[in-house]
Amino acid sequence: MKKANASSLALFAVIGLGLVAPAWGATAPPLSEVRVFKVESAGCTETIPERASSTQMCTHRGPTQVSVMEVGLGKNPMGRFDGAQLNGQRTPVCQVGTISEVCNGAGTVMGYIYVFDLNVQAPGWFEYSNASINGPQNILKTLLNIR
Repeated sequence: MKKANASSLALFAVIGLGLVAPAWGATAPPLSEVRVFKVESAGCTETIPERASSTQMCTHRGPTQVSVMEVGLGKNPMGRFDGAQLNGQRTPVCQVGTISEVCNGAGTVMGYIYVFDLNVQAPGWFEYSNASINGPQNILKTLLNIR
């Protein structure tokens, strides 16, 4: 997994903003990074540092949301918790000048924020993977143990 750069970290600022259709027009950027950046349950919200292998601050149980940042464009997003496939919601993020923001008709789609809803009854593994939409068509994956 590549180290996050300033433009990928700017995706954090778009959480909670409305979903609007993406602006297409430029060549699709290859998938270059996927990572869990937030786990949120009734008792706790954790910001997940890069390269973390597990949640650290609290025990997550019951309804839980896992947020994934994807830089570049993929063609087969897959979220799983302990092997069970999950449905997620995605929000496109556009590059507008030097700023990354929720797409609003301006800029170029440069990635997505995915949010997965799960019901955590016991500790388990969250996994997200996707394959790049174009060359080099690499597959990126991230794993996080949710305690």
